[in-house]
Amino acid sequence: MRLTKFLLVLTVLVMMPVATDVVANPVGDFFKKVGHSISHFGRSSPTPTPRKKTKKTDESGKKPAETPSEASITAPATPVPTPLDIRAAALAAPDPKGRRDVPYGVAVPNKPGFVTSPYAPTQGLVDVRAFPSSTEVLDPFTGKIFLTP
Repeated sequence: MRLTKFLLVLTVLVMMPVATDVVANPVGDFFKKVGHSISHFGRSSPTPTPRKKTKKTDESGKKPAETPSEASITAPATPVPTPLDIRAAALAAPDPKGRRDVPYGVAVPNKPGFVTSPYAPTQGLVDVRAFPSSTEVLDPFTGKIFLTP
């Protein structure tokens, strides 16, 4: 019996320095969160509001502000137009059942004989100068058929 008490006291004394360094926050936080979830069961949690990030900088370590030189304060250059891809249209094979229900190409202002494809209006221009109006031609960009205006 005496030996058991001695071992118990010895164990407690050995564990004492370790016990001062141990922090029970993770366990306490766990039970706090479990209790919170039980008490607020069925309620939706509010969405967290984003916080503004603040920068704390040391003013003494900052580089002096550079003044922009006159060369860097020039007017922006005029945009260079991108070259348009111009492709020639090909005559479409005739439809054995009659006339197809296809859209017309869109005429380009100030460029007679050139149209934009109704299927790919941003791809480029289609040259239809060799074809009369209302002729079925193949779109060189998509391979689909459209009518010349």
